Amino acid sequence: MNSSTEQKPLPARRGGRFADGTPYVEATGGQRMGKYALDVVVILALFVVLFFVLAIALDAAGVSSESGAGIALPSAYALSALGYGFIAGFSRTLGAKAAGVRNLRYREGRPMGPFQSAWRTLLLALFWPVILIVMLGSLFSGSPGFAPNISRARHYVVADVRSR
Repeated sequence: MNSSTEQKPLPARRGGRFADGTPYVEATGGQRMGKYALDVVVILALFVVLFFVLAIALDAAGVSSESGAGIALPSAYALSALGYGFIAGFSRTLGAKAAGVRNLRYREGRPMGPFQSAWRTLLLALFWPVILIVMLGSLFSGSPGFAPNISRARHYVVADVRSR
């Protein structure tokens, strides 16, 4: 084989160990960005549906359109994020499944529960523009990715489940 047809080895992936010593492979910045982007699209789609359902229900209840919009807008957004996160807490979000990653607890490597997942998804829904901008910047700057797992106070790890 000549040097042009030889396959080059893949770059090493960042890995680590959970607090109990079990090894894991950390998700790349691209996997994280894809996961968050798809989750935001799903949350926004759920928001649109819930907004119209709540607006129609409030209109049928006799609430004025200005008051109804003021109630339906934040309610639909919060409910779409909390509901999506709660349901995804039993498995994974659609973005995590598509990217092949899983949010795991640092101490024992177990998945988050539905309540923790719901709050995490609500925070994602509230701050998604900032998160995506920072993630894009980290991808193009050549840094190891958004929020690498190097903090002493970490509680969760985004692990690549395809590489296990």
